[in-house]
Amino acid sequence: MFAPAPTGGSQNGASTGMTTRGRRRQRPASSDNSPHMPKSKRLRSDRPQVTDQTFVEPIAAAAPETYEVRSAQESAFAVKQDGIEQPVPAQRQELSVRSKKSRAVDRLHKGDGTTLLSASTAFDVRKLAALPERIKLDATSRQHGFVDPTVGFALSLTHTHAVVWPYASSSTSPESFTFTLPYPSKHSTDPLPLGLLVSPSASCSEPGLVVVMPTSGKITYWESISSATTLDFMRHQRTGVEDSISGMFSGERVIQLVNVEAAAGFVLAFSSGRTAYLSVRDAQGRPKVSVQFLRTSLGPSSVGLFGSIRNALSHSALQGDIAAVRADRASKQGECTVVAVTSKGRVNSWRIHRGGHHDLLAELDIRAAVVEAVHQADQSNTALNADSFKVLDFCFVPKGLSSQYADMSELRQLPASDNRQHLLLLTSLDDKDLCRYSLVELVINNGSSHGRCVDIGIVRSISSYSTPPNAHALSKPRLYVPKPAMIAFLVFDLATVVASIAQPPESPDSQIMQDNHTLPAAFEDVIDLRRDPALEIVGSGFEEPQIYDAEDDVVRPVRIKTKNPTAVLLVRGAGTMRISVPDCKRFASVAPPKLTAKIKLEQAVFFGMKDDTPLAFDIKHSTGFSGKEYGDAALELSHEILASTNPHLSPLAARLDDNIKDRVQLLDKMMAHIKSIGVDLDRAVKWELLWNAEKMQVASTLWRKHEDFLHLRPAASKKTIVAEIVEYIRSEEKSKPDRAKGELDDLRHWFIHDIHRMELFIAWGYEVIKHSSKAKLDATSLTRLVFEASEIYNSTLRDAFAFRQTHLELYGLQKEKLDHGILGDYAGLPTPWTANKFIANNVKRQAELSSEWVKHEDGSLTDDQTSLVHKIRETQPEMTEVYLTVLQELIKWNLASGDPKLIAEGQKYEEVYREDRHAKVLLLAHSGNWEAAIKIAETHRSLHALAEVLIRKITLLREAQIAPDVSAEHLERLKSKEREKDDKVQECFSTYGEDFAFPFYDYVFSAYGVEPLLESNVDKKYKTMYLRTRPELAKISWINDIVDEEDIDHAADTLVDLGLAREQQVWNKKIELSLGKLARMAESSRPGSKALMSGVQEASIDGISEDMRLDAIDKELAIISIQNEFYETQIQPVTSVALDESEELGLVKEAFHLQVPKKHKILSQLFEDAIKRLLKHEALDALTLIDLLTLITLSPETKDNIADQFFLALQVASNGLQGDERLQAERLIWRRCLLREDWTAINNTSLKVDEETMDVIGQTDLFQLYCTLYAHQTNRRTKVAHQRLAPSESVGVYTQHLDRRFANMDKAYREKMLEAMRWEDSLLCEHIESHRLEEWTAETQKLAEQAVEQSYDETTENQSTESLPRNVPNRMSRSRSTRMANGQNGTH
Repeated sequence: MFAPAPTGGSQNGASTGMTTRGRRRQRPASSDNSPHMPKSKRLRSDRPQVTDQTFVEPIAAAAPETYEVRSAQESAFAVKQDGIEQPVPAQRQELSVRSKKSRAVDRLHKGDGTTLLSASTAFDVRKLAALPERIKLDATSRQHGFVDPTVGFALSLTHTHAVVWPYASSSTSPESFTFTLPYPSKHSTDPLPLGLLVSPSASCSEPGLVVVMPTSGKITYWESISSATTLDFMRHQRTGVEDSISGMFSGERVIQLVNVEAAAGFVLAFSSGRTAYLSVRDAQGRPKVSVQFLRTSLGPSSVGLFGSIRNALSHSALQGDIAAVRADRASKQGECTVVAVTSKGRVNSWRIHRGGHHDLLAELDIRAAVVEAVHQADQSNTALNADSFKVLDFCFVPKGLSSQYADMSELRQLPASDNRQHLLLLTSLDDKDLCRYSLVELVINNGSSHGRCVDIGIVRSISSYSTPPNAHALSKPRLYVPKPAMIAFLVFDLATVVASIAQPPESPDSQIMQDNHTLPAAFEDVIDLRRDPALEIVGSGFEEPQIYDAEDDVVRPVRIKTKNPTAVLLVRGAGTMRISVPDCKRFASVAPPKLTAKIKLEQAVFFGMKDDTPLAFDIKHSTGFSGKEYGDAALELSHEILASTNPHLSPLAARLDDNIKDRVQLLDKMMAHIKSIGVDLDRAVKWELLWNAEKMQVASTLWRKHEDFLHLRPAASKKTIVAEIVEYIRSEEKSKPDRAKGELDDLRHWFIHDIHRMELFIAWGYEVIKHSSKAKLDATSLTRLVFEASEIYNSTLRDAFAFRQTHLELYGLQKEKLDHGILGDYAGLPTPWTANKFIANNVKRQAELSSEWVKHEDGSLTDDQTSLVHKIRETQPEMTEVYLTVLQELIKWNLASGDPKLIAEGQKYEEVYREDRHAKVLLLAHSGNWEAAIKIAETHRSLHALAEVLIRKITLLREAQIAPDVSAEHLERLKSKEREKDDKVQECFSTYGEDFAFPFYDYVFSAYGVEPLLESNVDKKYKTMYLRTRPELAKISWINDIVDEEDIDHAADTLVDLGLAREQQVWNKKIELSLGKLARMAESSRPGSKALMSGVQEASIDGISEDMRLDAIDKELAIISIQNEFYETQIQPVTSVALDESEELGLVKEAFHLQVPKKHKILSQLFEDAIKRLLKHEALDALTLIDLLTLITLSPETKDNIADQFFLALQVASNGLQGDERLQAERLIWRRCLLREDWTAINNTSLKVDEETMDVIGQTDLFQLYCTLYAHQTNRRTKVAHQRLAPSESVGVYTQHLDRRFANMDKAYREKMLEAMRWEDSLLCEHIESHRLEEWTAETQKLAEQAVEQSYDETTENQSTESLPRNVPNRMSRSRSTRMANGQNGTH
């Protein structure tokens, strides 16, 4: 009946029911030619036998660690194969000797062997090591199972086999027992067999096994799994007791099998609602199968053959299928309480005695009461349809707990002697895809069928899990409440809920929170399986500690002893998992475990990274954590990972590189998890997390560089700059190693605990070199430090910005715009660790130091130094790029900070950036890194530096071509490089336009002068634009207009604008205006000119404009002519005797000393300033020239060489001023002219004859002015008539407001000038009031006009049109000024 199984390669041998691993080494496969041993005679039977090979093709594999017990009866199913099971690659081993009896008890605690899958402050999840090879290799077949801690074994059932093994064994391949079912299922869609392990009998230590086929009702019982194995090997006969259930309805099937150990039997639940008692031993304890149906109202009353199915279905629809049948923990030997609950809420309970005798205790319908309680406990449940109410499972609440634990649970605590049924129901209300689960406490009072005999206790809503039960799951939802009844385990097909039902201690605070309805929610968490078709919870059980019982002596000892409440899961595709609550008393403490966002993140990060984990951490449930809570948790966890302070991280790393990489992966996993569960983090939080990840990446780069430096260093000098920096960092800025714990390596300690201070590390690189230089370190070692520091700065910061660019999407920042790692908008963000002013400053210093270091001559260096210097030169471009990038980020963050102080700093840094992006590029060029300089200049748009570098490079290439002894081949290479750079210049012109062109021409002009600028033909358009937009280059621009552009009209405009507005030198101004006038006249008369080619209307408009421009030129030339004539006739005779220019001013001041009171010396300063400018040949503005002409007192010897000075001043005002400004200037001229005379003496005519009075008036400046004005007026060629102002009309000028020259001068200066003007005005007023100045002015004008008329008459008579009257002073003689006054000048 029982025989060892043949090898997998055998086609003829029948499979046995149980196999195990032999003690000897397995023989090699039969691929060689070695002879095989003959089979044992007891295996040579040719009778067909039903085994797993009946359903599948034999597959050879190695799985020899099982015993298999099979039935000797031939199965009719062996002929018809429906392929129920998938092939199980299990290789059978032929044994001819009895194996050693297993001692599971001794093997259970020899080492743990478990794998931690998840952990939190409340529980941990471990995968047990023990799993039969058969189950490992057949991870996808339909199966379910059961875990029985009382016997220490687990059971797994398929359609054809039952596998039993010690699930808590530390061996990965435990000794297991595989039973071949004698009556396998006929179809793959049939329900799976039901089975339970039977407590060991008094004669053996191993449990038995009972298996029920649901549809056929066939029952097989093995009294002991080990004896079955022994008998199978030794006697080859059947050891199982087989029978069937009589009285089953057609279509009825067994749905549950419950162990009623105290009553020495089992309870069967049927799909019809009936229940039955199953016994596997007779009254004498011998194996015998018997079934007895229990009295119940749950099943149909009719037993007719044809009415059975109809009655069963209708009855089930009314009362619901039996949701669960459970047996209470035994309080007395020989009897047990059993309760059955339907999904609709019907309850039946019995007290079952040994042999099947039973008493019906209660028949209740609890549906309405439970639904009402669920609604009252959670108002949100009222929105769900009450008709969807279901009872999914229930369990008995432990009784008889010791007094110290009795008050720790929210559930009632009944003594062990209480005969009431104390239940906890798992119920559900659902609506489409939403399901609300609740735990409902229920106490049933025996002997009544009324609802009032049901006491409903607590109702505990499950908020974290709302997935509806899977109707096609291989196992139904299960509820477990192990002692001490403070934790409930809700087991579903793909998830398990751990919920606290502990009672927190009462306190004043808790009472207040209870009154305010602000009590914190009890602990609740979900353990999910990965959504893999192969993974499913197919069986479960629970382990409970015995220490909580009031009377330990009445408790039956269990095989598996535990200290903590535990749920054990059989997970298809993974193995056995144990969910353990280490210290459940904490749930009833003042500070119970609390589920936080950080805990969920820790679970996902530290346990979700394992590829082979069966758990899923990215399934989001209704945990109620906000985005802010997740953000705070992520930041805290990120910091802990950087500092290795999380308990899941080891403070020791043999391979630090792997340790850092692991932590980088942890940060990536955290963000991937946050992204997968759809948490929307704050933008600032995302950036902080990314910056922390950058630090970890930089740490990885640093460590690799450190090891590279070690390999490059000589044996006597192994302390790299990385180690030096860690040593130099101040103790308060790094964590301190604990020497007592053996933490002796400061460097590794920093990389494990202080990576979050990475900005300090980077900033210290330059400081180490500075301190080492002060310490007189030898040149070679110092050079090596400079090289290593450059490498550190380049690699770390460059990698940080690159990491930032590539990880935007992972951190949910894909919409952010980065430019070389720099964010466009830093508003609202904390300080980036790379935007550190100390980093920016020291990177700059390091770049400058490197530039200086590479200037050492190779001949003065050792070979090692020469090699290092060359490497430093190679790092310079990257160093420059890194510095400018860091500085840019520092600027942008400061400007976006909103802090006025930081904004001011940002503006200062912005100026530094503008300077350094030019200077540092030129430093690169100086060191020979021409190409890098060009690239960096373009990257940072330092177009001035780009232009300069390109021009200098081209110049060097051209100079190299004309050097002596240049070979033809080398010359061709130089020309080729020159063409490349010329092309690059053209490309820059096309790409950047005038932004590049203008700096290009700026450098050409400043470095090489005017001629190369005018001869440059790179781009004439931009050259012309450049010249025309540079007012200071107007003297060159007009040449370019004529030579290159042939635009005479624009050249004329340029000259005129230059002469009118910008030229300071009077001679240059006269030439420019004259040339501009000539050019304009020449252009207008040239055939094909714009003026002639345009239309009549345009020509008319242009003509008017042209006349206005010419008039302005003429007026400016007239003023220049006056200034030149004044200088040549009055000033030059005085300065001609000076030895040098320094003496000229003194001579002029001495010759033309201004007589003003000392308190009004401001007028002397005004006069002196005008003289200084005149001596410098500056073109004086009209107001200054008027001051000069009206303040100076001319020498009698030279006075007649120029027209009247006040008339000239009026001419200047007429030509140079307009509107009110001209009127005010003329009033000033008349006032100063009137003040030239002593009107007190003139007005006193006492004792004077008329001739004497006439002579005095004729000698006045006022008389001369009137004569000149009248003569000018009568000249027909004169176009401008000057206004004669009476003395009263000159009063008040510039006494309140000064002219525009003084607008920007300080207030004190303006006040002094106003006082001087008021002084002049007071003198005039005095003459008007006291000396009849008004009348004398009119009289003087009349006499002057008469004198001019008389002069003209005499001239007519003498035929001399240009002579003046003799009685008019000589100052009216002909002169150049007279001709000028008549409109004649050199420009006509």
